[in-house]
Amino acid sequence: MKFLHPSWHFYALIFGVITGIAFFTVSGQPLFRAPSWFVLDLVLVLIALFIPCRITLPIAFAAGFLLAGFRFSPELADRLTLASFVGQTVTISGIIAEDPDFSESGAALRLSRLSIDNRTFSGLIYVKLSGQNYDFLRSDHLVLRGKFGDGFGTFVGSLYRPEIVSFTRDHPGDVFARFKQFFSGLVHDKIDSPVSDLGLGYLMGQKNGLSKDFSEQLRAVGMTHVVVASGAHLAIIVVAVRKIFGRISKFAELLFAILAIAAFVLVVGFTPSMTRAALVAVLGLLLGFFGRKLSPFRLLGLVAALTLLISPTNLQNIGWQLSFASFFGIMIIAPRLTRHFYGGKNPPWLASMLITSLSTTLICAPVMIFNFGSLSLLSFVANLIILPTLPYAMVLVFLTGATSFFPLLSSFFAILASALLNIHVFVIDFLSQQETFILTFASNNPLIYLIYLPILAVLLYNIYHEHQKRNRNGPICRELCKEPVPTGDNRLDR
Repeated sequence: MKFLHPSWHFYALIFGVITGIAFFTVSGQPLFRAPSWFVLDLVLVLIALFIPCRITLPIAFAAGFLLAGFRFSPELADRLTLASFVGQTVTISGIIAEDPDFSESGAALRLSRLSIDNRTFSGLIYVKLSGQNYDFLRSDHLVLRGKFGDGFGTFVGSLYRPEIVSFTRDHPGDVFARFKQFFSGLVHDKIDSPVSDLGLGYLMGQKNGLSKDFSEQLRAVGMTHVVVASGAHLAIIVVAVRKIFGRISKFAELLFAILAIAAFVLVVGFTPSMTRAALVAVLGLLLGFFGRKLSPFRLLGLVAALTLLISPTNLQNIGWQLSFASFFGIMIIAPRLTRHFYGGKNPPWLASMLITSLSTTLICAPVMIFNFGSLSLLSFVANLIILPTLPYAMVLVFLTGATSFFPLLSSFFAILASALLNIHVFVIDFLSQQETFILTFASNNPLIYLIYLPILAVLLYNIYHEHQKRNRNGPICRELCKEPVPTGDNRLDR
């Protein structure tokens, strides 16, 4: 029996989970629901871990596939039941899962913890309310009555212009959502819209204040990610916290960094991109504290599997797809392009930014084209101008709100923040008007994902080449090929 490195079984298990979620998403059939399937899955995992050989490699894949089915099946069964309500007038209650999106036409809500006729269901439904003057917050409880519609994307159903039967807010409710609303009010008092809305989008991922036109400009320029709290925003916070508390001790640095991550996630909300970013950040901090390192491939696969097990519908979420695509570009594609052009040297700042921007744009392009039917070539320029100054914008907006009880100081920070944010608004507005550099395609065409095939082929060749190079430079090869050691005794050479 030939034993394999345990990493092969790790990849097989992860690949089984991701493949299983994809399979059940497409099929929609709730299989492996019985607890006995979970017991079988646990046995298969133990076999794969303790007997890592070629025979147990497919067992590891099967264990991941079964785990995905066991996790996803209850939600699929609920989705099939909810489909029977389509076209009927129902009374449904739920909790607002994410920050509401307010606009001139009304409010868009995402309800979870659904209940119809005293029966609970998992999943999210999309609710569109007409009118204005709504004061909803995340975690508020609503009872609505209206015609139940089909679901789409990650939503299991929809309600358009329903009647609001009741609206309640627990006390204290979601204190972080209340703080977010309170802090936003402080910033709005000092910085005028739409500049303040952009600043709050940077700082807390708050998009509901952005106008529809400006949101379209962000999408046209390929900069939507800057107002969606994710890894870049979390990295800025973690770096700042580590610089402050790293002077005390390594443990203090770890503790306060994790606390900052937890606080930021609770304020922003558990969106798919935020969940991914938080898991990556916490795993990276813990591994660094204990002196361990996880390869980008393992980290990407582990976090992808975990986020899909937490919420299997993430696979259909555009935010989740773009988050992992950009993460793949930054962690895997960009370092290889850097080594190709610069070898072991550190590239100049501008070159590093261009390589990172190129990598993320290349990997995110199919997702953008499939969902939006357009791709902006100006994202390189926008990234070079906006991303380097993003940390300063976030800090200035935060200080504007944090020092609001000291009017003179708060006004000073507000002036600086407004000046920087106005530059960002000007850049986004100017670039969005350069329609020559915005390419349009047919949306919802799955053939666009074939672009990944040559990228994957080149990546696999590069990995194989690096593996062969490491083997040639391994300890045995170095021992055989090293130069003779001078002895200093000429008699040995006679």
